[in-house]
Amino acid sequence: MNNNKHLFIRIAAVCAILAPLTLLAGDLVLIIGERRFEWTIVLWLAFVLFVPAIIGLTHVAFGRGNKLALVGGALAFFGAMAGASMQILFRVYAVLDEAGDAQASELLQKTMKLIATTQMIGIFFPIGLILLSISIYKNRIFNRLTPLLLAAGAILFPIGRIGGLAIAVIGSGLVLIAAFGLIGWQIINTVENSSEPAQSGLR
Repeated sequence: MNNNKHLFIRIAAVCAILAPLTLLAGDLVLIIGERRFEWTIVLWLAFVLFVPAIIGLTHVAFGRGNKLALVGGALAFFGAMAGASMQILFRVYAVLDEAGDAQASELLQKTMKLIATTQMIGIFFPIGLILLSISIYKNRIFNRLTPLLLAAGAILFPIGRIGGLAIAVIGSGLVLIAAFGLIGWQIINTVENSSEPAQSGLR
């Protein structure tokens, strides 16, 4: 049972490193390459990778008795699932535009039912990350730089995407790479050096 838990934590740690890298790669596909269809596929994969990363981080933080971590993890998980699902909608937009049916694409993009049930709920992803950053900061899990980076990346995330600011999108990606990279690396080191990673002082 303990070996299974260690395996899960290792998978979560690897996903924590890969998820933001994949996210930034996808965004660069759109910003530099202007490939909208491919962008949706890479972003879908990024949010899928974020799911085990968030679960692993929540497991470590909640293992220290922090209830805020559970709330933050749940919101971030829900937001990541929304982020993955909305890529299907964006893919439809891309296909319609490529087919020259801009009118249908514009009509869908203005449909409030679609926006409310796909794009708007994605805001829970950065909100959850902010709560997780507060949780790990208050409990001194990881070093003090990690939660600050996580919060900064989470704040820039909606600013760039809602505001359409490429610099904020890229900045968010870079900061999240640093934050989740530190999280993943420290979790891996803790698993290697401890039989109870959720209870150890990850500093």
